[in-house]
Amino acid sequence: MAPTYTSFVVLGSGGSLSPYIIDALSKEPDVKKLIVFSRLGSSSKPIPPSSKAELLQVDYNDHTSLIDIFRTHGTEVIVSTLSTDAVTDDNQKKVALAAKEAGTVKLFFPSEYGMVTHGLGGKGHGWLSGKDEFKDFLESIDLPYARVFTGVWFRWIPWLTGYNANGKINILKDKGDTPISFTAEEDIGEFIAYVSTHLPPSQLANVRFRLQGERRTTKEIASQLGKPIEFVDAIPGENSEWPTSIATECELGVGSTGYNHELKKDNDVAGPEGAGSGNRFWEGHVWRKIEDVLKL
Repeated sequence: MAPTYTSFVVLGSGGSLSPYIIDALSKEPDVKKLIVFSRLGSSSKPIPPSSKAELLQVDYNDHTSLIDIFRTHGTEVIVSTLSTDAVTDDNQKKVALAAKEAGTVKLFFPSEYGMVTHGLGGKGHGWLSGKDEFKDFLESIDLPYARVFTGVWFRWIPWLTGYNANGKINILKDKGDTPISFTAEEDIGEFIAYVSTHLPPSQLANVRFRLQGERRTTKEIASQLGKPIEFVDAIPGENSEWPTSIATECELGVGSTGYNHELKKDNDVAGPEGAGSGNRFWEGHVWRKIEDVLKL
């Protein structure tokens, strides 16, 4: 069977997740063209010589140039790994408008890859609401999209638990029993590469993929990794307010990829929007475990 899509553009090369997506697309045999966008003048991470990816520095304000790039390379899929700043300053929107006008792009993966933002549009949650509102924009210009929710990345665990600060799994007092979705960065990249080359367009257009490599409480993570627990008022480490805020949300259930913001609870785990429901689209894949990635 012929691959679904073969020509890709990845927005961003210097993020924490983009190298895994670029690597996975580069290794996917059905990907024939892979362009990686870097902002003009930015210090981009070099593309490994073994990669099939080509790095291009672009000006996101140059609408005509973006259209020309997409048409020249026959770009079919855009995978955004842009930072939250780029989401809020409309760089994603500028790319989407050029993609629509180019006429070759069939699918857009907006920058998500974390907690569920579906249902937050217009509710004043800052950049999280902005991600849901960008979905509305893509619908308004009739550009198909696929949103990928992953929960917490494995390599974020030392930061989220303050392990980097004191060598312990730090848990907010009276907490630690709420399940959280965790997914390996490698699996995220490989999932995107797989579904966009193997699934039919009808299963990719305007969908939400809710992934889950493992489902664990923070207490279970400590046991799994064989690390001591420290109960704290705030997660220790630099910029403590950020991991503390995210840990608080996770303890409310928001860390699950099955979370429903309208109901303020998880969707039915056996239903089409349950935590890990997106895993079924990659039949036979063995999802990585936390200890496969973290060597603490």
